Amino acid sequence: MLAVCQYTPDWDSLDKRPIPEWFDDVKFGLMILYGIYSVPAWAPVGSYEEWYWHSLNQKGSPTQVWHNATYGPDFKYEDFVPMLKGELFDPDEWADIFFRAGLKYFVPLSKHHDGYTLWPSKTAWNWNSKDTGPHQDIIGELTVALRKRGLHAGVYFSLYDWYHPLYVGPTPERYVSEVMTPQLMELVHNYEPDILWTDGDWDQTAEFWNSTYFLAWLYNNSPVKDNIVVNDRWGKGTRGVHGGFYTEEYSSHTVSNHKWEENSGIDIHSYGLNRNTPADKYLTTDYLINLLVRSVAYGGNLCLNVGISVDGKVPNIQVERLLAIGTWLNVTGEAIYNTTKYKVPEELIFTSNNFIVVPNANNVFGAVQPKQNASTIKYLGTFKSYKECMQSCEAFTGCQTFTWVGGEAGDGYQMECFGRTDNVWQPQTEANHTSGHKQSISVRYTASKIENGTIYAIIDNWPTGNNLTLTNPVPSNNTAISILGYPAILKWTGTPGKSGIDIGWPSVTISELPCMYQWAI
Repeated sequence: MLAVCQYTPDWDSLDKRPIPEWFDDVKFGLMILYGIYSVPAWAPVGSYEEWYWHSLNQKGSPTQVWHNATYGPDFKYEDFVPMLKGELFDPDEWADIFFRAGLKYFVPLSKHHDGYTLWPSKTAWNWNSKDTGPHQDIIGELTVALRKRGLHAGVYFSLYDWYHPLYVGPTPERYVSEVMTPQLMELVHNYEPDILWTDGDWDQTAEFWNSTYFLAWLYNNSPVKDNIVVNDRWGKGTRGVHGGFYTEEYSSHTVSNHKWEENSGIDIHSYGLNRNTPADKYLTTDYLINLLVRSVAYGGNLCLNVGISVDGKVPNIQVERLLAIGTWLNVTGEAIYNTTKYKVPEELIFTSNNFIVVPNANNVFGAVQPKQNASTIKYLGTFKSYKECMQSCEAFTGCQTFTWVGGEAGDGYQMECFGRTDNVWQPQTEANHTSGHKQSISVRYTASKIENGTIYAIIDNWPTGNNLTLTNPVPSNNTAISILGYPAILKWTGTPGKSGIDIGWPSVTISELPCMYQWAI
């Protein structure tokens, strides 16, 4: 029986627990996926590679077809285990890369839905990374390496287990009491994680998973009760409703009234390393920095993901992205870390009527259905190409952004065109969609927690003229304006105490730019 003290095992009580402040301060984290699925490292592009075993058992699936052709129909998922050697795994090398990337917290996968644990769990005999495969306590070694660098170390943990005999048997409750809960207790006692990032919740209710009783113990009596942060994946229907921080996944949504986290792979749509993903389907550095800025401006964190190769190395293309973000944070981190939301998170300044076209991007349309309109969204018709869609947007008064749905999208919107009349531009990566927006400067705001009254405006394009006008900041007689990483103080005009400020903008050469992507004022 789990002991209960201050917090009782019900959501009314548990949801009153404050999220430890450190989590809001750090802003930028990383999920790390490594496991048996890292051996084949294959999925159709745009699919979750780490679901390999599940996909393998779907008759006629692309994964099953590829697997049978590559390994033979008699080769089982379990047969990959001896091939998971991790001979190049070096936790200090990982920690060094992550530290240089400006990352502050980590949730390495301790167990995915296949049940294979990356620590020597007593309830996963011969199905863990110590007894088999690399013969190492991956979670333990990585936790030590991360904490040596002053970083927050947590764990990802899947509540459910696709094919565990107890879970799929006649009394699945035994899986919860005899496997899942003991594993959670092992992780907490052995590694004292700063974050517990659960998943696989959707298959059962929180009552089935015994989530509220476990959380009451975690908050009241565990060795990490004062510092640990948890997410919202504790049972069917709990996401965005109960638990700690709320989670979004490969999403363009934001959460306005609660601490939240955007979670995204660097791969276009896979967390595990997918050897089938071409280089141009990895998210660009510019896109990832934009995702970080947007998340922070709206009060969230960004947790990226890397999929580790079978030999235990962080793939070079993902290292390149992470280190490029770290270079940017060396200049602009003051506007990211230890900040909070400003009164207005974002404004868009249109600088031209010409469109910038973004392939494989779907500008967010919310719940608008085909051939229906919303207050700021208009269905413009069906067209054979994005160019015709763009021309329709140009002809529609007030249209500022468009999305054309390609014929191979398969989502019921094929060949249809939508336009927006508001200033929203939050493209979501989606195959066979083409979006465009009029040339603009996106301004995202943050406010310092350390220096009272200091406001940051992060812009995604360098102004081409000699001024930049912001409509939201309220200057005072003591206002001083500078660009992080640029030595000069900028001149400005405006009325103290009233919104709006006009900033004299410097003309610089490329070599004089403080950084290459987005700039913080």
